Amino acid sequence: MNDFEEALVQDARKKVFDEIQKTPGVHFREIQRRTNLAVGTLQYHLNYLEKKRLVKTEKTGKFLRYYSIREKSDDIERNLLSFLRQKSTRRILLFILTQGNATNLEISRELELSPSTVSWHLNNLAEKNIIAKRKLGRESVYFVIEPEKLATTILGHQTSFLDELVDNFVALWDEI
Repeated sequence: MNDFEEALVQDARKKVFDEIQKTPGVHFREIQRRTNLAVGTLQYHLNYLEKKRLVKTEKTGKFLRYYSIREKSDDIERNLLSFLRQKSTRRILLFILTQGNATNLEISRELELSPSTVSWHLNNLAEKNIIAKRKLGRESVYFVIEPEKLATTILGHQTSFLDELVDNFVALWDEI
């Protein structure tokens, strides 16, 4: 039995690892909801998996996100997944992606979010080079820098989002 197999002999630990592999970029509370493990038990298994170098963590804002080391993903995909795990940001990205580009006001109206909330999300996305903006007169128009990469990431992890908006996007994307 190799180290990997040995580390996953314990059922609860395997359950945690499988959830992280299935849902890259998932945060602690979401793993807890999906596995129904007690907080202390989950923390123990996550620490064990990290110590055995099967799982790595990244801090995104106030969340610690978990990724399987066995899963091949680049920095751009990890950034995308991290943002896509946040409902408001996911909605904003899907809107911009399906529209081609959008202004803060268009996003705010369509998604029923305050302009300041949209602005905060847009600034975070721009800071990580996921979106960019260009001036058109007095307005700024936002667009996804790598739309194919974003679409591929969404399609590749569709089942992990449990979101009707993602399902609608996938159906629309399949028609194109």
